[in-house]
Amino acid sequence: MVSNLNLQQQNKYLEAQVKTASPIQLVCMLYDGAIKFANFALAGIKEKNIEKKTVNIVKTEKIINELRISLNFEKGGEISTNLDKLYDFMYTYLIDANANEDIAKLEHVIRILSMLRESWYAIANKQTAAPQSQQAPLETVKKPPQLQPANAPKANERLDLAC
Repeated sequence: MVSNLNLQQQNKYLEAQVKTASPIQLVCMLYDGAIKFANFALAGIKEKNIEKKTVNIVKTEKIINELRISLNFEKGGEISTNLDKLYDFMYTYLIDANANEDIAKLEHVIRILSMLRESWYAIANKQTAAPQSQQAPLETVKKPPQLQPANAPKANERLDLAC
């Protein structure tokens, strides 16, 4: 019963985070979730646990679909188009990884998601540092420590226009 209460508290906390998050913070949260579930699926493949693999790949696919439908092609232009193609590519790789228990394809998706997430975190934190006359205040987005890749690239494009 204690764990059920703890889960309810965690769900309420997550719900509050989502309701108060900026659009960029929401995108960062989606990437965090996709990476978390993809890693769970990877563990499922390694453990030969079909249910764990399948459930978590499907969760990752749903998040990628959510990211895809949130693209704003009018504002984002070429960046949105490229992200759409990348999301399609990852979705296809996830289907293959699920059907064939392909660890390499799943790891490739995790690397892409990690690089994209790192870019979005950089954008969110860069906007936080902008003078208030130029930018509305945005709470600094902190990366969960367990998800930080050591050699992730920095953002050099305006990805914030893509959504």
